[in-house]
Amino acid sequence: MEKLLSIIIPSYNMEDLLPRCLDSLLASGAGDSFEAIVVNDGSRDGTLALANSYRERYPDCIRVIDKPNGNYGSTVNAALPVASGKYVKILDADDWFNSAALAKFIGELASTDADMVVTHFTLIHPKNVRETAKYNLYGREPFTYGKTYPLDKVLSHGCIRFFLMHSLAYRTDLLRENGYVQTEGCSYTDLEWDVYPLFYADSIVFFNTNLYQYNLDREGQTMDPKVLSRSLDQLERVTDNIFLFYENFPRETLSAERKAFLDEFFRNRVRLMAKCYLLDLPRERFSADEFERVDAKMRAHMETLGLKQFRLFPENKIVRIDVYRYWQKHRCRLPEAVETVSKALDRAALAIYLKLFR
Repeated sequence: MEKLLSIIIPSYNMEDLLPRCLDSLLASGAGDSFEAIVVNDGSRDGTLALANSYRERYPDCIRVIDKPNGNYGSTVNAALPVASGKYVKILDADDWFNSAALAKFIGELASTDADMVVTHFTLIHPKNVRETAKYNLYGREPFTYGKTYPLDKVLSHGCIRFFLMHSLAYRTDLLRENGYVQTEGCSYTDLEWDVYPLFYADSIVFFNTNLYQYNLDREGQTMDPKVLSRSLDQLERVTDNIFLFYENFPRETLSAERKAFLDEFFRNRVRLMAKCYLLDLPRERFSADEFERVDAKMRAHMETLGLKQFRLFPENKIVRIDVYRYWQKHRCRLPEAVETVSKALDRAALAIYLKLFR
């Protein structure tokens, strides 16, 4: 039977968490229609032996690739050439799929030929606080589920600023035909999965299915602020690479709608880099000289692409201080007392937003 979905599972020292991940797939009862490709990235624990035990028990739907450590992007690069599914999706080994939603999703994939497939996902915060992530606008659903749209029409709508890996599946041949590869040797390359296909995909479909269960409540998770603060050099490297991709791409071939979306996306990436340093990084780890170096590099990218200046406000929308302009004027972060109050307001605003819309 033809596989409708290839699920790439990057795995490094995931012996304890991989069973939950794989069991969530097997419980769907859709093993005839998907393959899970577990890529062991040079683990030092029992990840490989565990993955092979699943492969031996479920040879029709579990595959294993064993390779030296090369970090996240290398696992995708190793799996994509051998993926046999019509569509391909990434599932981190410390996360899982909703089993019933996977069975539904498989059926939905049989009904479409769109280049991009978008589903909902759940963010699982500490204390089991759950947030349903949808591409809607304050509760309003802008697109008809199951209807295939020209990608340019969706990108020009204005309700979507960016896509996240957890929501995305791509037509496998689309990635292969366009030579898709990810940066190796560093984390945060899921950002490339979010953006590179936007340069060449033509069509997109949304399904009303909450598939991916994204676990943020794990020590060592790459988006943990403590980990991110130690890994900003890796985020910088990936951000550099996506900018170089855009700068070297034949931009004259992009539609006006596509280019406008990508310009805003890349402008927002610089804003998010500034946010990491000026709002998120612990004050004791902040270096004005280091941020000045990164900022100069990001501004050079913006100048090359002709992007407009961005503004950076705290997430709560109450403290109306342009943090980036403050940096440019004073070459320092906001006063500590202002940051403390602003972060408290951020938490309160997020709680209200989740209660109302998620």
